[in-house]
Amino acid sequence: MVRKLKGPKTGGNSQSDILKQAQAMQQEMLAVQESLKGKEVEASVGGGAVVVKANGQKDIVSIKISEETIKDAIEDKEMLEDLVLSAVTEAMRQADELAEKDMSAVTGGINIPGLF
Repeated sequence: MVRKLKGPKTGGNSQSDILKQAQAMQQEMLAVQESLKGKEVEASVGGGAVVVKANGQKDIVSIKISEETIKDAIEDKEMLEDLVLSAVTEAMRQADELAEKDMSAVTGGINIPGLF
């Protein structure tokens, strides 16, 4: 059996009100996404051997490798690769966390799949 949804009663939200709210939320979400470009997270591994910075949109901004680590990498290349991978992974995790936190202020904590 198919039910018809009844239209809003007096004092309820009309479809145009809901559409306006959705458009306002979309504008707020775009503003948050733009502001994430200017926010940075930093991940440091190996006691500062490798430091990776990323912005809130998960763009890698910089990678710093200590001189000592570079010297050690001559004999142990895999160690450097592991450190860089760990630092990048942690920076991406932090950027995700930052984006979710900032976006939840707009979405009211509702997880919207595919948003990021």
